Amino acid sequence: HHSFITPSFKLSYYNEYKSYLRMDAKSISQLRVFVGALKADPSLLHNPDISFFKEYLESLGATIPPPPAKEEPEPAQPEPAQPKPEAAQPEPEPMEESSEEEDEVVELDNTGVIDEVDELLDISMGDEGKQPSDEDMEKSSELRGSAMCAMSEGNAEEALKLFTEAIELNPHAAALFAKRAQYFVRVKKPANAIRDADKALSLNPDNSLAHKSRGKALRLQGKWEESMLALSAGQKIDYDDDTQELLNTIVKPNAEKLRQARLKRESKQREKDHKAKLERVRRAKEEQQKAYEAQKARDKAEREMGGGMPGGMSGGMPGGMGGIFDDPEIATLLQDPEVVQAMAAIQQNPAAMMQYMNNPKVMKIVQKLQGKFGGGMPGGMGGMGGMPGGMGGMPGGMPGGMPGGMGGMPGSTPGGMAGSPPSTNNTNNNPPPQPPRFSSCDDVD
Repeated sequence: HHSFITPSFKLSYYNEYKSYLRMDAKSISQLRVFVGALKADPSLLHNPDISFFKEYLESLGATIPPPPAKEEPEPAQPEPAQPKPEAAQPEPEPMEESSEEEDEVVELDNTGVIDEVDELLDISMGDEGKQPSDEDMEKSSELRGSAMCAMSEGNAEEALKLFTEAIELNPHAAALFAKRAQYFVRVKKPANAIRDADKALSLNPDNSLAHKSRGKALRLQGKWEESMLALSAGQKIDYDDDTQELLNTIVKPNAEKLRQARLKRESKQREKDHKAKLERVRRAKEEQQKAYEAQKARDKAEREMGGGMPGGMSGGMPGGMGGIFDDPEIATLLQDPEVVQAMAAIQQNPAAMMQYMNNPKVMKIVQKLQGKFGGGMPGGMGGMGGMPGGMGGMPGGMPGGMPGGMGGMPGSTPGGMAGSPPSTNNTNNNPPPQPPRFSSCDDVD
């Protein structure tokens, strides 16, 4: 009853079955990528999803490398911080220009300026709470006259003693403090003169001698602009030729030179501040542009990795794929146009991975993705273990082995690489023909 199974029928059926199993160029490319991935990382064979393939290889006598030993977690060590593209190292602030004009020493007429700093003497300033009697004021006036005589005679110590006694009798007399300030100017003790002049002006702001004595004391200290103001104030109250000559010949010229130099410095400082502000604005714009370009590159890479793959996922990335850019190292690698171009080429044609096997940057990101997705690439990237979708099933079996083809990995996301449907969960209404069980003559009763 099996007489119809002739040798010619067997040959015809075998040829038909063999033609059905013929692989197109795309399937061959996918298989080549799969084999290349296994060569690069043989540990992929231990993925449970392709255990059938490992068993098949073992049935042919192949030696499967042992699974990698699980590394004991090392003591927690802080990973080196990954550089953030949008937070590049700040550029050094531009060094301030050493302007010769700023450091220029203004040529001044320092005639009469004393180099040594005089110390304030411990002398009486009078009792502010004292209310002098008429007798005290009369006595104070006599002491003042005696002090002026002593000063004109060159008896400095006596003059100072008499002025101080007069002040103690009448501490509210501005003229006494102004006269003692004048005395201190003559003996070149500007600090003491300024103290007495300030006291006199606190008692009487219109005391011309106090203003002039203060201005001359400031001149002794080389404070030309302040000296000009004080002398000019005294001249407005009580003009005298000697003070005006001092103003016109020494004080005003020096003060004007200092004023011009100060205005020049202030102008240059304003210009420098303005340039610094423009530089800060420029850097801020650069940082914003860098951040924009980085985000743009990440978005582009994310879109390309989420779609456009052969048989890839339409409508976004497979589960967990959207978070790969949270990895700072992946984000950094994807800033490199070379890496983005390579990943795009691999996504469009998985066989292109072979030309990047020696590119450390590309393989680095591939390893990162394999580690994130349990040893495989997302989105059906050609057959690596744990890949969602996996290689499209190759129906039937290759002559001499691999019956049933390399179907989609169990548990993977639908939408793998284009190809024939997987052998598992086959929903095709026309399953591939199975070779008949041939009977021999020995089976005939």
